[in-house]
Amino acid sequence: MTADAFQLYGTHAVEAAPVRLSAGALSADFVNGNLRTIRHGGTEVLRAIAYIVRDRDWGTYEPVLTDLVIDQRVDAFSVSYAAHCTGPDGSKLGFRATIKGSASGELFFDV
Repeated sequence: MTADAFQLYGTHAVEAAPVRLSAGALSADFVNGNLRTIRHGGTEVLRAIAYIVRDRDWGTYEPVLTDLVIDQRVDAFSVSYAAHCTGPDGSKLGFRATIKGSASGELFFDV
């Protein structure tokens, strides 16, 4: 397998390192405002939860995150942030997101 980012992803852009969130048996990787590799008891139960912003040609924007707050505790975690993106035609979209996970296995992603 190649380690070349362009061959793997079609771009030379380097992806941000994930932040591992955990609450009891629940864990997920937080990357660029999205959750990946959501696991319970070490078993992946969901590949990803993401808020995807597309342009009129189905291109995907990568929103700029601001006001990022991550609160990690033994039995719970929460993440909140504001985000915005601007299209080539000057169109703009802004939103706020909150993510919460608990040791009971509950997971919320609210936009």
